[in-house]
Amino acid sequence: MVKGIAYALGACLIWGLIFIIPQFLDGFTSIEITLGCYFFYGMISLFFLLNDLSQGKGRFEWPIWYKALYFSLISTIVYYTSIILALRFATPAICALTLGVSPIVIIFYGNWKKKECRFRTLILPSILIAIGLVTINAQQLMIGESSSTYFLGIFCAFIGLMCWAWYVIENSQFLKENPEVTAHEWSTLVGVATIFWVLVSGAILAIFFADEINIQKYYALDSATVRFFTGCGVLGLLCTWFAAFLWNRASVNLPMSLLGQLAVFETIFGLVYVYTLDGRLPSVTEYIGIFLFLSSVAYGIHSSSNRIQNSEYRIQEKGQ
Repeated sequence: MVKGIAYALGACLIWGLIFIIPQFLDGFTSIEITLGCYFFYGMISLFFLLNDLSQGKGRFEWPIWYKALYFSLISTIVYYTSIILALRFATPAICALTLGVSPIVIIFYGNWKKKECRFRTLILPSILIAIGLVTINAQQLMIGESSSTYFLGIFCAFIGLMCWAWYVIENSQFLKENPEVTAHEWSTLVGVATIFWVLVSGAILAIFFADEINIQKYYALDSATVRFFTGCGVLGLLCTWFAAFLWNRASVNLPMSLLGQLAVFETIFGLVYVYTLDGRLPSVTEYIGIFLFLSSVAYGIHSSSNRIQNSEYRIQEKGQ
């Protein structure tokens, strides 16, 4: 279990960079950054796939490729499009709060599917996560927002929430039910499948929004263009392929209830990066929120450890 926790923390540590890298990519829209990230993710994955094939590995039947195709659709294009729209139409605080509920959704939905523990043992960590999220976003939530499209933004945030929760649970279940697909191979297959969706999305933008696309800026060798390609490269290789690889390893080694609680570290590490970039320390309410996050995870690790020990003890008793 220790290895699984380390893999999950490593993935969240890297995913946290997603909160700050786009801030350095001035002059490029969220859609451009998203497609750039997944283009690099797809190209890097294609390189790994060709390398595996040259060594006689990485050959899978069409059902596996089909799963990779719709996994990549939901976890990349649909998810990030929902996030972009949510940020555009609603406040960032509401968006962060809605998406931050994903650990709770993962905990309960995952346990409903796998029946790993009693639901009452999940109530306390879920409450701690919920209170922590509200506490961290308290100041922003009090600002308020009035817009005819505000509820559309909230709806999009919930779509993103559902996509992410679905991905975490179904991804974990798939890897456990298909041990012949390694964490490395699955990250690569999903990345290669993502190329298809990037091309489809690019074609749609080219057809319907051709007048708004400035192709010339991609050929410029100025600092903004260099930062864009460098940032997208880091997002594609490190924050997408490698982080997904680590998360896949964690998904195989941890119960879904604990996996969901560990997902809060993406928010925690993201906050740490933001505080570092802004050159400030968290406020009192933010400290309280982070403490509640950590308390929920500590409780979850303790509960999971006890369940594993009790399970091993019962197995030993039956053996005797």
